[in-house]
Amino acid sequence: MEDIFVRKELIYTIYQEKSISKAAQKLFVSQPSLSVMVKKIEDSIGLPLFDRSCKPLRLTEAGMEYIKATEQIRHIEASFSDYICAVNNLQAGSLGIGSNQLLSALVLPKYIMNFVKKYPNIRLDLLDADSTILEQNILSGRLDLILDTLEHNPDIFERQCLKSEELLLAVPTSFSSNAAMKDYQFSYNDILEKRHMDTDIPPVPLSEFKDEPFALLTRGNDTRIRAAAIFQEAAISPKVVLELDRLVTLYNFVEIGTAASIVSDTLVKKIKGDPDAVVFYKLPATHAKRNVYAFYKRNRYYSKAMEYFIESLGTLE
Repeated sequence: MEDIFVRKELIYTIYQEKSISKAAQKLFVSQPSLSVMVKKIEDSIGLPLFDRSCKPLRLTEAGMEYIKATEQIRHIEASFSDYICAVNNLQAGSLGIGSNQLLSALVLPKYIMNFVKKYPNIRLDLLDADSTILEQNILSGRLDLILDTLEHNPDIFERQCLKSEELLLAVPTSFSSNAAMKDYQFSYNDILEKRHMDTDIPPVPLSEFKDEPFALLTRGNDTRIRAAAIFQEAAISPKVVLELDRLVTLYNFVEIGTAASIVSDTLVKKIKGDPDAVVFYKLPATHAKRNVYAFYKRNRYYSKAMEYFIESLGTLE
């Protein structure tokens, strides 16, 4: 049997376009020539790859297996290409990086700028998404590494710790519940000065805020997962008036006095908000303290681009 994957990109293009004629146009070959080439591959396999009775064209069961094998081959080829790029001192190649939206918006830009300046020939593919989408994209091979606070399966991923952060209760200064909690309070400047790390000041009794409106991140986000655990531990059910998928937007609602929320100290340090609009409180360490990790797949080639980028992060600020 001749190598049935020599012309795998032809089959893959037809699969993507769902049409032999459209694939022929994209590949700059005639439709009859492409049809002949596909027929030769099918004859060599002994099974059809496409159901030609359907419009748009559909894969047969054998076709689906062929595409799956093609994607695996492409992944192996990409890994080898990364290796060659590393040997050539990062003079070519690409690096796919994913992170949650807070890191993408407020933390990573300066590190990425420095990396681009140092290695201008490395093409960066950046993805800002929630943890589920990040994991899907690293498993599919689009991303090489992800920066995230949510724990990912240690059987699948290696990880390196980049920094620690702490979740805080953020409450508009206008809320009356603050009056009795002054001994627990931290100002915006206190957070900048890391005074909330002082172990002498205990976590605030969350029950004092059970009647206040809350704005929380959408479900599935690590901060929301931890917030739910914090509320459950305090035996309260917060009155959630807003669910948002962007931390910066959420903090804006806190700042204008709409609702209280749970935010990370990283956000507070980076947001450059109104120092008098919000007060902060410590939360129980069990769920409030977390790490930011760089995750990458086990048994995958650890490229020089990945190594140098993670090294360039050092201790994230």
